[in-house]
Amino acid sequence: MRRDFLIHTAALAGCFEGNSTPAKEILETFGSASAIFEMGRKEAVQAYPPLERIAHKLFSRERLDAAARDVDWALEHDVDMIAATDSDFPQRLLQCPDAPLLLYKKGRIDFSRPRFTAIVGTRASTQYGRRYTERIVEGLSSLAVKPVIVSGMALGIDTHAHTFALKYGLDTVAVMGTGFDTLYPPSNEHLAAEILQHGALVTEFPPFTPSYPINFVRRNRIIAGLSDCTLVVESKAKGGGLITAQLAQDYDRSVFAVPGRIDDNTFRGCNSLIEDNVAAIVSGAGSIIKAMGWDSVDASLPLDFQDVGEGTVKGGILRFLMENPESDVRELAFALDSNPQDLALPLLELELSGRIAIVSGNKYRIK
Repeated sequence: MRRDFLIHTAALAGCFEGNSTPAKEILETFGSASAIFEMGRKEAVQAYPPLERIAHKLFSRERLDAAARDVDWALEHDVDMIAATDSDFPQRLLQCPDAPLLLYKKGRIDFSRPRFTAIVGTRASTQYGRRYTERIVEGLSSLAVKPVIVSGMALGIDTHAHTFALKYGLDTVAVMGTGFDTLYPPSNEHLAAEILQHGALVTEFPPFTPSYPINFVRRNRIIAGLSDCTLVVESKAKGGGLITAQLAQDYDRSVFAVPGRIDDNTFRGCNSLIEDNVAAIVSGAGSIIKAMGWDSVDASLPLDFQDVGEGTVKGGILRFLMENPESDVRELAFALDSNPQDLALPLLELELSGRIAIVSGNKYRIK
């Protein structure tokens, strides 16, 4: 019976507190969690002695009652449960040694689709991070075979990734750090409802699991494991995005990062990933498309593909520098009747696109 199978699988998964590698070894030995219970504790331990370490928990009435409660709650609330032994379990994730034994899912997504791209980054995103998340997602939407965008539904870059995926017609998967009885952050309730119409919400955590901070770290391995590649858009020296990138590298998946100024703390993590050869530098959606061998209507979309013609700030900067080589930001601000801080982002965009360069004295010139 499916319910019994799910209860047995949930009971086994719940014995390991996030370390699912031993659970997978047990599952490979017995074929299914139900087979363990059919044998009984004594025979199961004889067949696989390492099982003795958790046998007291696995066969306890408390454990089975908790698993039954979780499974029944999920069934009553139309939450799908996919076991690692099911044919529709995500194969990319199954390839990872620490894949969960059981996924809880709401929404519609075919995990066998050919392209999944994770986009992650800091919760404290800047206008720069938001803008380039949109531009890269828009660029990826030009693909004939469109990727599914995977992220963690946290504030900041995660929210931007899901939002722009929906805006540009891409399906998206949000990997939650809580069970389905709790939505975090609550401010993303409307976004979660939209995702359910054009993708899915997934989690390894059963309902009634306390929302421990470590659970949001644990879910990063699922984001990386579901995806063919991971893009870190914006990250400080420490953060969940860097953890996801390292996990993706461990899984032999491609990692990309958007660069920033070397003295910008907001991009210290991204720059470190690039410097340490963990991530390939991204100059636009075309960087990912080319590296992954994906087709595109225009695979050369640069990060600065926004218009730089008449009436734009970047157009004004370029015209001024053509006539006034090696000008600093104060001179540019005065000429354009703007504030220096308002020019920081367009100057960085022009620099990253290769249109201008910084020379001695923090002055700019046309390249």
